[in-house]
Amino acid sequence: MANNGLQENNIKMKFFTEDLYSEYNQKLKIKSIIAKKRSQFQNILIFDSKVFGKVLTLDGIIQITERDHFGYSEMLSHVPIVAHNSIKKVLIIGGGDGAIAHEVLKHKSIKEIILCEIDKEVINLSKKYLKNINFSSLENSKVKIVIQDASKLISNNNFKNYFDLVIVDRPDPIGPGKKLFQKIFYKNINNIISDKGVAVFQTGIPFFQRNELRNTVNFLKLFFQLYGIYLTVVPSYAGGFMALTWASNKINISQINKKSNTTKLKTLYYSTKIHNSAFILPTWLINTIK
Repeated sequence: MANNGLQENNIKMKFFTEDLYSEYNQKLKIKSIIAKKRSQFQNILIFDSKVFGKVLTLDGIIQITERDHFGYSEMLSHVPIVAHNSIKKVLIIGGGDGAIAHEVLKHKSIKEIILCEIDKEVINLSKKYLKNINFSSLENSKVKIVIQDASKLISNNNFKNYFDLVIVDRPDPIGPGKKLFQKIFYKNINNIISDKGVAVFQTGIPFFQRNELRNTVNFLKLFFQLYGIYLTVVPSYAGGFMALTWASNKINISQINKKSNTTKLKTLYYSTKIHNSAFILPTWLINTIK
């Protein structure tokens, strides 16, 4: 998730304060600053914290931490892959920290991963400082890194009906990230997935970002035969449940493929029981999207 420019007072007194929401914030104590850089697109900060270990932030907003990212990266990866059971070609939009690529690579069926990240500095810093998150996935021979605006990549006719799975690890709809929430974005995603392809999307914290969730669901209705919401919990993404949305024209990812074998899948959050329960929504959330 990303916001506007990183302010110096975000890291005064060895505390990092995240101000994603105007009336609610969270504060983390900093043990040490690991990297701080202004890229072409955003302010990048990596610091070490006592509670979450190493933390990557973009424009003052937490993107990923060493100690709780699995609730996010595992659920975006394993839920669609286990439900489908025949994923070979994957597109990851965003994901420059490499965590999702690491999870996807746990499946032997995967032949190719294209990781499209707009900011090469996120890739470079993650390779150097976030190895306990990506485990060198960004240097794996199956992973091809493309430094490009994802909205341009998916409008390329060379990828029509190409991907079995598209994982949209997008920021919040602020700045360059706005393009990844527009109507044409979802239409182009539908064009690049295969006949039985699946797409999954980061869709924010619904307690605070209800419009983001409503708009996403409404656009998915326009272009896909099947769609829905599932939930995860990531403590550093303050505000309760995180909503992940999904879409396909043939595969319902709430149902685990009977041929899937998850016994050797090493995870900290995902399990088949979690898979089944993640699609159960609280009443207030069901009412939100009606």
